[in-house]
Amino acid sequence: MEQQKQKGTEGKEECHLCRITYSIFSTFPSMPSAMALNVETGDFFPMDTLHSYSTGYEMAEALGYAWACNCRERSRQRFDEQFVLRDGAGRPFTNAHYRVRVGPNVIASGVTDEEGRTQRITTKDARGLSLEIGRGT
Repeated sequence: MEQQKQKGTEGKEECHLCRITYSIFSTFPSMPSAMALNVETGDFFPMDTLHSYSTGYEMAEALGYAWACNCRERSRQRFDEQFVLRDGAGRPFTNAHYRVRVGPNVIASGVTDEEGRTQRITTKDARGLSLEIGRGT
């Protein structure tokens, strides 16, 4: 498979993820009614939008997997947090159902562990997260 030349990389070598993403999506035919999925947020967007990006990294970012990029010059600015739920006396809320949202989108859900911890939540940038707690949330 021949690698497509990416614009906007200033001659820097791109990782395999970025090169392969670019070589796949830069050659897709126009599909006006097709939708693509950002796997990180769960949002759909027009597939033809990918043609407007000049690098594989931008495409991977739109598709929600740029966190896996391994380009040497790219800094990984990931936000990785975990909530710990406690009552007023400082005791952990164990087995509490929760949902974590960014705006209207649920990005994580589950049940707290024996120390009241949620799963780790990773986002690509600083975001306002909201936490909902309740039975069967």
